[in-house]
Amino acid sequence: MIDSTLFHSLPVDSRDRYLSSVHRAAAPGASYYVLVFAKGAFPAELEVKPNEVDEDELRAAVSKYWKIDEIRPAFIHVNPVTIPPQLAGAPVEFPPYDHDEKGRVKFPAYLLTAHKAG
Repeated sequence: MIDSTLFHSLPVDSRDRYLSSVHRAAAPGASYYVLVFAKGAFPAELEVKPNEVDEDELRAAVSKYWKIDEIRPAFIHVNPVTIPPQLAGAPVEFPPYDHDEKGRVKFPAYLLTAHKAG
């Protein structure tokens, strides 16, 4: 199972139901990979943004259903965008993140790997 940037898109109160459903759908021994924005990846003053997580929060949510093998720092590569003023509320400045060889912004993230016991 691969969750590539979905987990942080869910309302926080929907995470448990989502993880429970993914676990039920997985075969015994299945692998689970989650790529999620790290807390602080987006400016705090941004009104509309993903529900970023820290490592402890990610571990606590996922470990209820999956045996976690590893959580490590990673990047989510994003094409540069301009945030419309109506979404930003006010001018917003992002941290000066590195860019990859294609010019994409490297946002801080976590990559979790886990498996279903049994």
